[in-house]
Amino acid sequence: MADEQPSEMLELPPESYTVVWICAIPCELTAARELLDACHEQLESQAKHDENNYILGRMGKHNVAIACLPEYGTNRAAIAAKSMQSTFPNLRFGVLVGVGGGVPSAQNDIRLGDIAVSLPSGQDGGVIQYDLGRREVDGFHRRGTLNKPPTLLRTAITNLRAIRKLPQEISNLVNEVFGGDEDSEEEWTYPSNSKDILFKPAHKHVNKNPDCDACVRDPTGIVTWDPRRGTNPRIHYGNIGSGNAVIKDALERDFLAGRDSILCFEMEAAGLMDDFPCVVIRGICDYADSHKNKKWQPYAAAIAAAYAKKLLSVISPQAVDNLSPIGSK
Repeated sequence: MADEQPSEMLELPPESYTVVWICAIPCELTAARELLDACHEQLESQAKHDENNYILGRMGKHNVAIACLPEYGTNRAAIAAKSMQSTFPNLRFGVLVGVGGGVPSAQNDIRLGDIAVSLPSGQDGGVIQYDLGRREVDGFHRRGTLNKPPTLLRTAITNLRAIRKLPQEISNLVNEVFGGDEDSEEEWTYPSNSKDILFKPAHKHVNKNPDCDACVRDPTGIVTWDPRRGTNPRIHYGNIGSGNAVIKDALERDFLAGRDSILCFEMEAAGLMDDFPCVVIRGICDYADSHKNKKWQPYAAAIAAAYAKKLLSVISPQAVDNLSPIGSK
């Protein structure tokens, strides 16, 4: 926990919560909870058809409701978000925070442990549902565009980008909260440059073993690149690809990313953007290829959560209160 907890936790009514933090896997939920400055008591009751379970607390000056989705997918995210609004009538916006599969390219030097943030790019709103469209004779035609994050979040992101030492501040926050615990420090802090291995797109994972010990024995399949000088994350802004299937093929990854200028892939955001104003923040835990594994997930979840906390810190409660509750228009 970011701050010391009082002996008795506050119990606030659901109307007090204005920000919802949405994640999809347990390590993302752990990261969010650990970054709260204070935990609040659970609600005594919630809306009749709301099956979400919440962790409630304060992050900076904001009262935040944290929910972890029961399963992957854009449809599940949309259903969960609708239920949240019925329990918390004063929600203004959401942050969708967790891990994603990065797209390394000549244009974007994306590495494991970096951060991708959804931000409008050209005609796109920052999240692209890459699997929504129609297959025709001349190929797949993507249909429609999703809403961009609300203006308040976009201007807050601009303010964050002006902080030259933001990557260092994010690393310091992760080390402060997750370091110093012998039982979990290795899992939650930066693994090592030597464990960040990118394979060539045509190089497939050689067996069903989740690790890549056999894969690395063939050096011809590994991309050679200069290691980063430090461990601070680089923060990338632009399109995040969202769909209902896990991308585990580097050739498909590169095709979709080239077509839609995608920084990373995930599976929830497309279900939210049109009806639920939010921003998507992803820590890069793999390269969306057949070599996917979970070793980097805890650190990637922590680094994304630390960015989200920094984002909330530059948004005033008054500015949040000035927004209309979600769904009120």
